[in-house]
Amino acid sequence: MRIEMTELSSRGVHELLTRSIAPLPIALISTVGEDGVYNAAPFSLALPVSFNPPIILVSFGLRRGEKKDTVKNIEFTRDFVVNIMGENLIQSTIQTSADYPSNVDEIKEVGLTAVASDKVKSPRIAEAQVSLECRLKQGMELGEELRHIVFGEVVLAHVKDELWVDGNVDPYKIKAVGRLGGGILCRIRDIFEMRAS
Repeated sequence: MRIEMTELSSRGVHELLTRSIAPLPIALISTVGEDGVYNAAPFSLALPVSFNPPIILVSFGLRRGEKKDTVKNIEFTRDFVVNIMGENLIQSTIQTSADYPSNVDEIKEVGLTAVASDKVKSPRIAEAQVSLECRLKQGMELGEELRHIVFGEVVLAHVKDELWVDGNVDPYKIKAVGRLGGGILCRIRDIFEMRAS
């Protein structure tokens, strides 16, 4: 099968890429708006792109032709928090993407707990396995549909004590959830090690 990207709809391209380069991590991005209302939404296009400095890229589409609240908030505060949730909280994580008005605190609405971050204005999620406090380094718009891309520098990491083993995050304990495209998710349970010889 040979597929020209120009022959697919925007949604078709999105699904082809997210189903091919998979699993993608589900990151719950938390922010605060100009009005002081907390916001949280799950995004699967959140990837580390540099380790020195520690930079995470997050990509956002539009909602009904407009910037999402998350993007507006990041532009206002110039920061955000990337929260990695365990599989036991994936329903609450996904529920934050429901169509809530901008004056609704999605964190509270889905039964999660916002706590103050140490170095950024945006809150972190108390229940998260890992929370990465990020300061906006650069934002840009791409394409005809104005996809928003932000690069955030990780300035502080919060890791649950039980996950920190021998000076690192234990991948056997994090129980993160991946996205395989559409509403298809996967649990990270079948883990194995392999090294080049």
